[in-house]
Amino acid sequence: MEHSTVKSIEYPSADFPAPPRVRVEVPEDWEPLTVPGVQLAVAQPRVDGRFRANVVVTVQRFGPEFTLEAARAGLEQRKASLPELEELGTGEIEIEGTTWIASEYGYTQPGRPTVVQAARYAVIDRGGVAADVLEIVGSCGAESADEEIETVRAIQDSLQLTLD
Repeated sequence: MEHSTVKSIEYPSADFPAPPRVRVEVPEDWEPLTVPGVQLAVAQPRVDGRFRANVVVTVQRFGPEFTLEAARAGLEQRKASLPELEELGTGEIEIEGTTWIASEYGYTQPGRPTVVQAARYAVIDRGGVAADVLEIVGSCGAESADEEIETVRAIQDSLQLTLD
């Protein structure tokens, strides 16, 4: 380099915080899944002919100006693309000082069983240099949703974040 002064930029650092560490409590028989672009995914044991209930956690980094309203708009856009959407309810919930958008809905793809999803989104300020959007989505088949949605919600409720 031919510049008179040089500085180092590194990751993680105050300018580029490490992603949050995520922890959830799941039933003993649930299995971890490796899914591209996903930080954490778990599913109930596979049973032939049944939809496998699962919970997926993703973290996406945005600029510091990203808001919960922008996350809500993204959720609404995503839901609008789902076939035969049935809205079950959307609102805000507060968990340990963090505001989450919570939405539950069902949808049916042609020739496939109806899926019920419980989605939650939070925007985590990273010291004014970035915003991490945390998404935790649980899915289950409609035929067993009455009992499985409770398990999905319990996993979502157990979420713990650690920011370095």
